[in-house]
Amino acid sequence: MNGGCALAPVSRLASAVRTLAVASAIALGAAVGQQVGAGADTTLGVPLIGQQDIRWNFYPMGSSGDTVGSSGCAISSVAMMLNYYGRTTDPGLVNLWLTHNGGYAFGDKILWSTIDSYSNGQVIFTGWLGADINLIVSEIDAGRPVIAEVRLMGNQHFVILTGYDVNGFIINDPWFDDTVYFVARYGDPSTAIVSIRTYTPQIPLGRGGGRVSWIVNSGAAPHRSE
Repeated sequence: MNGGCALAPVSRLASAVRTLAVASAIALGAAVGQQVGAGADTTLGVPLIGQQDIRWNFYPMGSSGDTVGSSGCAISSVAMMLNYYGRTTDPGLVNLWLTHNGGYAFGDKILWSTIDSYSNGQVIFTGWLGADINLIVSEIDAGRPVIAEVRLMGNQHFVILTGYDVNGFIINDPWFDDTVYFVARYGDPSTAIVSIRTYTPQIPLGRGGGRVSWIVNSGAAPHRSE
């Protein structure tokens, strides 16, 4: 289990203060994160979703006092992954289901394997591992994006690895709501990635298709315990 940015929880009464903090964080990200061009052809086409979108920003997560906007990086990364595989959803819907179906532990820590049930078995959790760069490359080559745990401002954070090229891994970052090179924001992935989460689609869902078709390779991913 685990998941969530662990950034300071924000109440509706403190929304003005939070808006200033978010603006500062986004400005910092723009300064240090090298943007990936819209024409880049090395990504898997994972749709970008920001956790601080006003449509779900203030939704409470589980039984904690945190919100999707402050701590929903893991579920936002999951939502991006599911949309890539053709399951239309968003962080608000994922959070609602997890909250009412035992998908959180310790308040708002996602139980990663519950996404199997949320997707009706269409996407299966296959691994929680360390920073295995070779595995990340092989997953992306098979058309499967990888969720990675990193540190943001000293806190636990999750991003989704969507591709790579000569400049390194490419990520969608739910906190900054942008697509950047991993190294430009978080540094060397071999040391900056704390752990990874992998999922495998079980049936064709209308999306995917990386360097090698995920439909062909969906059955090839080894199952790894949570």
